[in-house]
Amino acid sequence: MKVQALFKKAQAAAPKAPKAVKKAAKVVKNIGSKATRGWLGGAGGAEGLDKWYGPDRALFLPGGLLDRNDLPDYLDGTLAGDYGYDPLGLGKDKDTVDKYRANELIHARWAMLAAAGILIPEGLQANGADIRGGTWFETGAEMLNGGTLNYFAVPWGIVNNPLPLFAVIAVEVGLMGAVEAYRRNGTGPAGYSPGVGKFDSDIFDGLDNLYPGGPFDPLGLADDPEVLEELKVKEIKNGRLAMISVLAFAVQSYVTGEGPYANFTKHVADPFGYNLLTVLGAEERIPTL
Repeated sequence: MKVQALFKKAQAAAPKAPKAVKKAAKVVKNIGSKATRGWLGGAGGAEGLDKWYGPDRALFLPGGLLDRNDLPDYLDGTLAGDYGYDPLGLGKDKDTVDKYRANELIHARWAMLAAAGILIPEGLQANGADIRGGTWFETGAEMLNGGTLNYFAVPWGIVNNPLPLFAVIAVEVGLMGAVEAYRRNGTGPAGYSPGVGKFDSDIFDGLDNLYPGGPFDPLGLADDPEVLEELKVKEIKNGRLAMISVLAFAVQSYVTGEGPYANFTKHVADPFGYNLLTVLGAEERIPTL
C-alpha cells in the first residue's frame, strides 16, 4: 500500500524514536483499504499523502536547517498538520499532544465559523442588504440602541427576530452550555441527519471524538480513508489560518475603525493608496509632541 511505504524508512530517518514510528505505522496501515470513487465521479483516493504524514513529511523548516533526528518523539507524523513544530517543547508527551490537538481543532472550527460570520454580514450590508449592524463590532451597539437581531436569509430576504440582545444572549448561553455538556459527557438527545435519518447518541459510541463521521458527514465526503486523511490536513490548515484571521480582524478593526470587508474593498480599489503602510503612516496616527 502506498501510504505504508511512508514508514519503511523510519528506522533510518528517526532512530531516536522507533516506538513513535511504529505507532504511526499502526495508525495509517488501513488507509486506502476501501475502494471508493471521487466526489465528482472520478477516481477515488488522495495523492501525495507522504507530504503530510510519516517520517518524510514536510516540516516547518527546510532540511538544511532542521535535522529530522532532532524532532521530539511525540511528533511522529501521525497527526494531520504535524510539521514537527514545537520549539518550546509544550507537547511533552503523546497524551499532552493529543489533548492540545483536540483543543486546537475545536478552536479552529469555531474560528472558521467566526471568520465567515464576520465577513458575510458586512459584505451583504455593503452590497445593499437591509441589515443593521452588519459590521461585527457594531452589532452589539445596534442591538443595545433598540434594534433587534434580524437575519438576512439569501435569497428569501429578511427574517425578523423580535428578540432583544439580552434574550438572544440568554438563549445562546443555554444552548451552548447544553452542547458543551453533551460533548464533555459523550451523551445527548436523539437527532436527525440527512442520509442517516433519526439516531440516538449511542451511534457515536466507539467512534473518534474529533472525526466521528456518521451524522456529521451526511454527504459521505470522507468515505474513502485516504480522502479523509487529506481532508484532515486541509481542515487543520484552514482552521489555523482562520484563527490568525480572526485575531487580525480584531486588530485591524481597532486600527482602522472599519470591518475587514470595508478594508478589503478600499485596498482593492486603491492598492497603493490604502495599505498597511499608508494606514499606519496616516497623519492622525503620527505621534506629535
